[in-house]
Amino acid sequence: MKQVHVIQHTHWDFEWYFTRNEALIQFVYHMDEVFQALQAQTVDYYLLDGQMSILDDYLDAYPEKRQELTKWVLNGRLFIGPWYTQTDELIITGESIIRNLDLGMTMAAELGGTQSIGYLPDSFGQGADMPKIYNGMGIKDAVFWRGLSADKTKNREFVWDSEDGSQVTALNIKDGYFVGVGLIDDDQPEHLMKTIVAGTSLTAIALPVGGDQRYVDHNLKARIAFYNQALKQTDQQLVESNYPALFKALNAHQDELDHVTGEFISPSVSKIHRSIYSSRYDQKYLNDKLERRLIYQLEPLMVMADQAGVPYKKSLLNKIWKLVVRNQAHDSAGGCNSDATNQIILERLREADQLSYSTVDYLTRKLAESQPGLQRNELTFFNTLPFPIEKTVTFNLSLKSPNFEIKSQGQAVPVDVLAVERQYDGQIQRDDSQYAAEDYYYKFKCQARLSLPALQWCRLDVKPVSTEVAPIAYTTAGQIENQQLKVTFTDGRLVLTDKQQQQTYSDFLWFEDGGDEGDTYDYSPAYQDQLLKLAFEDARVQCQIGQTGQAMRLIGHWQLPADLAERARQQATVTETYELELRLTADDPLQIHLVIDNQARDHRLRAVLNSKIKAQQSYADTSFGYLSRGVEDPHLHDWQQLGWKEEPTAIYPMLHYVNSHDQTSSWTVMAKGIKEYQLIGPNYQQIALTLFRSVGFLGRPDLIRRPGVASGNQFRYIPTPDSQLQQKLHFKFALLLGTTFNPADTMRAFQHYAISQPYYQNQQINLFTTTLKYFVMQPLPKPVSSQPLIALTTESLVFSSLTESRDASGWLLRVYNPSKQACTGEALFDLAQPAFVSETDLVGHLQHELGTVTQVSCETFRPGEIKTFKINKRE
Repeated sequence: MKQVHVIQHTHWDFEWYFTRNEALIQFVYHMDEVFQALQAQTVDYYLLDGQMSILDDYLDAYPEKRQELTKWVLNGRLFIGPWYTQTDELIITGESIIRNLDLGMTMAAELGGTQSIGYLPDSFGQGADMPKIYNGMGIKDAVFWRGLSADKTKNREFVWDSEDGSQVTALNIKDGYFVGVGLIDDDQPEHLMKTIVAGTSLTAIALPVGGDQRYVDHNLKARIAFYNQALKQTDQQLVESNYPALFKALNAHQDELDHVTGEFISPSVSKIHRSIYSSRYDQKYLNDKLERRLIYQLEPLMVMADQAGVPYKKSLLNKIWKLVVRNQAHDSAGGCNSDATNQIILERLREADQLSYSTVDYLTRKLAESQPGLQRNELTFFNTLPFPIEKTVTFNLSLKSPNFEIKSQGQAVPVDVLAVERQYDGQIQRDDSQYAAEDYYYKFKCQARLSLPALQWCRLDVKPVSTEVAPIAYTTAGQIENQQLKVTFTDGRLVLTDKQQQQTYSDFLWFEDGGDEGDTYDYSPAYQDQLLKLAFEDARVQCQIGQTGQAMRLIGHWQLPADLAERARQQATVTETYELELRLTADDPLQIHLVIDNQARDHRLRAVLNSKIKAQQSYADTSFGYLSRGVEDPHLHDWQQLGWKEEPTAIYPMLHYVNSHDQTSSWTVMAKGIKEYQLIGPNYQQIALTLFRSVGFLGRPDLIRRPGVASGNQFRYIPTPDSQLQQKLHFKFALLLGTTFNPADTMRAFQHYAISQPYYQNQQINLFTTTLKYFVMQPLPKPVSSQPLIALTTESLVFSSLTESRDASGWLLRVYNPSKQACTGEALFDLAQPAFVSETDLVGHLQHELGTVTQVSCETFRPGEIKTFKINKRE
């Protein structure tokens, strides 16, 4: 007998083409219906979409409803959690996903208990690392809809494995979370039963009854009875149920299930929106910036500050993380929203940006000003990573003297002055000719090479000197270089020379602009397109050659079609100004920064990096590892005959880097906030980064890449003029060349490149270096000096995070093995002082104790394995 588990639920996007505020109004009335239905036993069970953010808003408006909500959760009739918001899985970091689950499960536990199921019914693709994230949070079962191809398994139920041995029992609701509405509306059960039974391999079958913002179906029991009466001569019976009960039945037969690995991003049975990774670049860049600051700067800095006597502010961090993860729900992260909603997303991102930046600002100043013997103008630089770094840093100085020198422990530090401006620090007056000369100071933009120990800070003396200090002059030489690379600008083209491998790459970087007749979900080429290769024929070149680095700046303009109509007519009347900077410092990667003033519409801009590598696979990082992907989908030419929902173009997501390599060469492109790539060109030798897409509608029908109905709202056009991104845009990425690809080395190189070092100058002439500088501040009661704390000593593993444990009794240090091979955990990290260390799950629950130690080693790290270590605080 096949038992069909009827699961009553609602899918509640807390924002989309409507705003969070608009959805909340319906939700507060919806909850009245839910409570009434549970009280009257109109329904036995109800699932509130698996996310807590909607309840957070509800309880903020109606705190008096907390008791009733908790009652139904404790009674096992209302199911909540485990998510705070239903996350995107492909362009959101693994640490953000963990924070999302931690926030959601903690809140759900306070309200009676969480549904311990990885419930993501609408995410646009499933990330390969989700089983290990789920297992690390105590979750053994998962539900999803989109992305599973029959090439992986033809069954709806399977075991989803990660390479480290983690696994979850997965249920693919491949007909959608809304399929069960047919139970309510259709009096012919045969069709619905045929649909939901197809592909099942066990006798327990899911029938989710719900939909977007759907009300409670008060006639659910009657409809189940009607169907059972109609099906009494078959082997099918419907029962009112819930997902925990369904998985109990499925797990009883787990040994009969297929085992599947990897990510699920196939559009074979549902739209997957393979190019949503480049919608609303402005939002994606801010989200990426916040993730980097929170994970790699603020959280470790709070640990350093706590060691010095500044309390760790867990509640403040949670406030910031809540703001961030609200923007990481699948629609919010994708940017496929109304302009009104995207404006709210940007406001939340800006609020989180201000809070996180100001916290870094406060802590660096507090620690710097609490040092013994602090001198005027002294600089303090912080390394918030648990390994030593040597890099070229950029910083500002405010000095009365026009000339200065910098020393570290008595030794001169080579410094380049990139720019200087004279500024006034007296009281402003209407007539600035009355300003006194002594009220002026100099603001220097500087660059220096520093070595910083792990999780420590260093002090630099800044003294006036008589020797003249002048900014580096600009030249038109057209060439920059460091020990490994040389870049030459010749005849409007950029030439790259790898001096170590003695390889020259002519025309190695250009930009490509094409029409985009898609929408906020998907790129689609224009029906009448004009594809432009944008080089630098008209560019003015400026070079700065200093002792700490060299930079080349190209300034020019490109002519682009104003819109789709001009593309069809092969016209280009819009002038887009650009400024491209390429920077080389020591043996660091080539850093690239493009600034454009976009005034065109309906187009896609890509950076194209032209290697000599004949690629068959691309390689990009994931939450806690990396994936190799084919350069062309095997069904690229027959997808329509197969009935797929969109063209499976080999456009892929990336978190931080994409790599192409062969037996002798490796090219890695690391990026800040750029989340989409494709390998293109002859023999797939070109790495194309999608910088941004400019589109004007939330959804459009009949796209070349996605024929048929519009995504999102199928019944009306929703204009999104803000999504044209007609504004000044910045794009930052870097090129790393080598002979081999090593994922641990590559991720460390990204952290080295993308994580800046906070600093503070002890001066009082410029009170506006940061927002908080204007405020007065007391130093700590006891002076503090930089002290070692934790230092990673392995190069096989990647630092993931350093936070305080939930109970505030210790620090949680997380590392992972990104490789597809096992590696040793020997000599993993050193502690400056003996401490009691234990290995835990992702949120600090004890797994086993390692004892009181100063050096931590552990057994072999399996491929892709994550380990979290709790280091108890000293009493």
